[in-house]
Amino acid sequence: MVSAHAAAAADPRLWLWATVVALVCLALFFSAFSLLRRARLLEDTPTSLVRSAAQGYVELRGRARLLPGPPIVSPLSDTPCVWWSYRVQERVREESRNEWRTIEHETSGELFLLADPTGECIIDPDHADVRPSLSRSWRGPVQRPHRPPDGSWFQFGDYRYSEQLILVGAPLYAIGWFRTQNAELEFNESREVSELMAEWKKDRSELLRRFDTDGDGQIDAQEWETARRAAITEVRSQQTERALNPDLHVMAKPPDRRPFILSTLTQETMTRRFRLWGLLCLLGALLLGGGFLHLIQSGRFP
Repeated sequence: MVSAHAAAAADPRLWLWATVVALVCLALFFSAFSLLRRARLLEDTPTSLVRSAAQGYVELRGRARLLPGPPIVSPLSDTPCVWWSYRVQERVREESRNEWRTIEHETSGELFLLADPTGECIIDPDHADVRPSLSRSWRGPVQRPHRPPDGSWFQFGDYRYSEQLILVGAPLYAIGWFRTQNAELEFNESREVSELMAEWKKDRSELLRRFDTDGDGQIDAQEWETARRAAITEVRSQQTERALNPDLHVMAKPPDRRPFILSTLTQETMTRRFRLWGLLCLLGALLLGGGFLHLIQSGRFP
């Protein structure tokens, strides 16, 4: 007489389920290890000040600020911020199906600043794990709402919007690859003059307006020399401004596999969350694997 255990082992469904369970357990174990390792890394990396930070992998704390130039606004709600990410979903109704389908999804890649009492660091958010504290969602009747949510509980429509923001002035935690560039060492007058004049050539009408003194519609040798001297003057003026603040600090994605995190949450809060989710993943892997083995051994495999 064939035992229940042997019958279960002979069932081809067993191998399919065993493979699925094994893969899920491995994924949970890997996630647990990654989350616990990340929590330990955040705890072990000391916080640095921008002015005295070493080159390489560092942790900074400060406030989010905009770089000089045009403001950054969220395309979904027109909210001023330093970083945004949004998603627009549309309700799909087909016979018995009723689900939400993503039709737009975009994330900001614009540079901004982290400022602490000692200086400023440019943040390049590309490939960062961003964890903002401001996250909101709402519904409406059109694909683009053109307004921020009003907080009403009564929201209707076939479009669902979700948005995450880092606001200007928000507390900012950053851990990633820090490097300092010296503007004086990188200055090359001949190259920068050539690049500036090449840029001027792209707008011929503006070039003629500025340097075509005889009005013949052409830039002759003398007028071109005048343009070159103007370019030299502009480049040297820019270099003087950079010399007043020669150190340019930048944080971006590390060249190795260490995490690059930007967050409006504190380091302590993130560490607790990483450790909690890591332990939950580990517990889930153990319960799933143990429960599956129990079913096989008891002969109650479905």
